[in-house]
Amino acid sequence: MLMTSPLVTQAEVTDIDLNSLVVRAIDSHPLVGSAISEQKATQEGISAAKRNLLPAPSISSAYSKGDDVVTQLSIRQPLWTGGRLTANVNQSIFDDKAAIENVFEKQNEVAKSTISAWQSYITAITMQRVYQENLGQLEEFEAMMQRRVAQGVSARIELELLTNRILQRQSDYQAAKEQERIATSRLEQLMGEPLAEGMAYSVPKLDTWVQKAKGQAVNYEKMVFDEASFRNATVVKQFFQAESAKQKMEADKAANYPTVYAQYARSYNHSTHDGDGKFSLGMNYEPGSGFSNLALARASQARVNSIIQSQEAARRTVMENIQTQYQKFASAKSKELSLIAATAGSQIVVDSYKRQFIAGRKSWLEVLNAVREHGDNQVELATTRANMLGAFYNLQVDLGVMPWQEFQFNRKPEPLFHPLDPVDKWLNNQQQVNLPESIKSTPKTLKNIPNHLRDLTDKLNLDKVPKKLKKMVD
Repeated sequence: MLMTSPLVTQAEVTDIDLNSLVVRAIDSHPLVGSAISEQKATQEGISAAKRNLLPAPSISSAYSKGDDVVTQLSIRQPLWTGGRLTANVNQSIFDDKAAIENVFEKQNEVAKSTISAWQSYITAITMQRVYQENLGQLEEFEAMMQRRVAQGVSARIELELLTNRILQRQSDYQAAKEQERIATSRLEQLMGEPLAEGMAYSVPKLDTWVQKAKGQAVNYEKMVFDEASFRNATVVKQFFQAESAKQKMEADKAANYPTVYAQYARSYNHSTHDGDGKFSLGMNYEPGSGFSNLALARASQARVNSIIQSQEAARRTVMENIQTQYQKFASAKSKELSLIAATAGSQIVVDSYKRQFIAGRKSWLEVLNAVREHGDNQVELATTRANMLGAFYNLQVDLGVMPWQEFQFNRKPEPLFHPLDPVDKWLNNQQQVNLPESIKSTPKTLKNIPNHLRDLTDKLNLDKVPKKLKKMVD
């Protein structure tokens, strides 16, 4: 989907859904806007290349003998260029396809930056919730310990130890608040719009998103190891660039041949008011200085080989990155299961140690250590889930399966351009069923005359014709 970059109004962003944030960022980011403008230029390149197939007018005016001013108007139509003009059109078409894939690639870059900022944001929000829960538990212990100290049951040092733990958690909470502020700023920079106040309250628990991600990722392993590279914009762009280079090579090779043209020229003498026109059929051959066109053709061949190697290198890099992202997702998914069990177990330990402390069988330090271990397990679980979501969405971007990614229209197989395509299309649209088959196939015949003659010999049963005559027909 080629998203345009309209003038962005400063409306607040109220939806924390990742796909909505990515679409907003893509719509407004200058990186994507620049790629779209470049793609519009390649579209004009196609139009210009096709116009080169049309007659080329020219006008000139000069002094002749006797100081007479003579103006000449000419129209030249190329008839045969060795395939140079056709190759130029195909090159511009592949350049346009590569430019479209470049837009997709820039969209993916912006999407990944948005995912990174979004992941940091939801991690910060979840951390704050964990720290608030820990602080609430520690404050309950503080109230209990203050009563015990006042009654002389516990030493004051135990209350001071608890106060130190509370200060540590408050410091962690402030760090999470700062992380939220930075992540918010990153998101606003990417989208060009401010986030609404109170967005943090709309962030659901991470396990809600995680369960959804697990369900969607069931078939991703096969995609990662089988067809991922064909969905990635970077690899497809390299492919179209290689095809464009091949067409450039064909055009350079065609420059080694002469050009046959038809021309009509008319001259007019401004002094005598005389003029005459003439039609001519000519040939033009420009091999370049020192036959440099031959060297240019060889250089184009080498450039094609270079781009093909770059394409393979890009494919391997993309495959490695995709498989790494999948490994991170799978690893985080496995780690989450153990952390869920560890978090539940540490909560049981905290409750047990609290009862045993009151009964005198556990020390206060053991209780506080159990509380800290439970809090650390909660933090690690939240971090693991956020990392899992980040890896999952990055994987979706690389695989090209996010809802806003629409690239199929640019990857449909299409035949190469040929100047006789309009004729072929016109004949195919005719409803003259009674036309002879030879007339219906005229465009294909003109494109590939030898094959047409062979088909004709088969239809005429030329097996009975003397071999020498049949050889001449072939």
